[in-house]
Amino acid sequence: MTGFSLVKDQRTRAIVSATVRFAALSLLPKLLSVVKDMAVAARFGASRTLDSYLVAFVLIGIPVAVISIALQTALTPALVGRDREGAARLLGGAIKLALGLLALILPLWLLALPRVCAVLYPRLPPGAIDELVTACLWLTPYYFLNGANLLLYGALQARREFWPNALLPALFPLAILVCLWASKAAAIGVLLAGTVAGSAGECAALLLLVRRAGWLRLRNTANAGLLRIVRLALPLAAGGIVTAFLPVIEQLLAFRLGEGAASLLAYGFKVPTALASLLVTGLAIVVLPHFAELMAAGAWRASEALHRRVSIIALGLGLGMAAGVSVAAETVVRLLFERGAFTSRDTMAVAEVMRVYLVQLPFLMAGAVSARVLIALGRTGTMTGIVVVQLALAGALAYALSERFGVAGVAAGTTGATLLGAILFGGAAWAALAARTTETEAS
Repeated sequence: MTGFSLVKDQRTRAIVSATVRFAALSLLPKLLSVVKDMAVAARFGASRTLDSYLVAFVLIGIPVAVISIALQTALTPALVGRDREGAARLLGGAIKLALGLLALILPLWLLALPRVCAVLYPRLPPGAIDELVTACLWLTPYYFLNGANLLLYGALQARREFWPNALLPALFPLAILVCLWASKAAAIGVLLAGTVAGSAGECAALLLLVRRAGWLRLRNTANAGLLRIVRLALPLAAGGIVTAFLPVIEQLLAFRLGEGAASLLAYGFKVPTALASLLVTGLAIVVLPHFAELMAAGAWRASEALHRRVSIIALGLGLGMAAGVSVAAETVVRLLFERGAFTSRDTMAVAEVMRVYLVQLPFLMAGAVSARVLIALGRTGTMTGIVVVQLALAGALAYALSERFGVAGVAAGTTGATLLGAILFGGAAWAALAARTTETEAS
């Protein structure tokens, strides 16, 4: 099957074209993020201060990952095809529910954090836990803003307004850069202030866009269809609890390897994450409304064909991109980070981690396509089961491999689990679509 034949279908061409446009528009935020990472590397290096910020950023985001991401995933396909009034009421109800749940959980989470940190990071030096909890307190505004932003982005995706998802994240690294410029201190407060300011800027822009289009209504949201969204979101929330702890597990294992190891792991993840944001995120955002539309019309054969074509394209594109960047890993790291407190020895370690993380790019892309099929089908319970298996394998592999290969072994564990996840997601999506096709044709 040639590359041309894969994209000869009009819908496939539309998906590929929209994904390419999304990636092109995302270049500005990614370039700003790279500049931000360069500035952070020069200011903080691989230090305990940066370790503390990274851990606090992950910890305060766990409830958001559980609640808002689950609601966004269930909400986006439900908004497809709704009239403006119905969609506005449903979105408003989802935002109120998300913020209410986040407000209820926050005090409990903050009270539990010292014990959580003591269990997850037993080798922290004296005073480090208090520093982490204090950092999480300062990130409380980010906690609520990010929870709302995720749902607002989901509403724009459902309406096939993809450019805000691509461009508005530029406000986040820009705010951190401004804070770094305004303060010359290598203090954690600089990073915390930039994080809150960036998320506030995103929220203001998203609200302006959604309200101007008439897609948000915060009053009279009863009977807007929120109950079905909650039913679909509950299994995803359970899976979100598991998924949210994957970065924590990686950091925990890195902490065991000594001071600065978590920072090295984070630096090695930067470029693969940027590529994933350009390719995986763009593809996942663009393809979901198409699957939701086809399945709502009962076009199961067309859904099967689209899944097959887009998965092959995603796998091939990911392989090519990962191979190309891996060859130049050391040069990329040296150009981006090797200055100030970031040494040449750090460059070698980070390049090794980067290469390992890059291996998972094609599997992330193919898995994202299959996951969107399951979301459109409402198979959220299946997704949760796969995520649990994937996390268990990631933790076991990362622990075993870190004993021998250090920080790169932690990355290798995640990469191995990503491969398994892609296989499981693909198999589940194929089986579910085949079953629907057989049922429809039999009747």
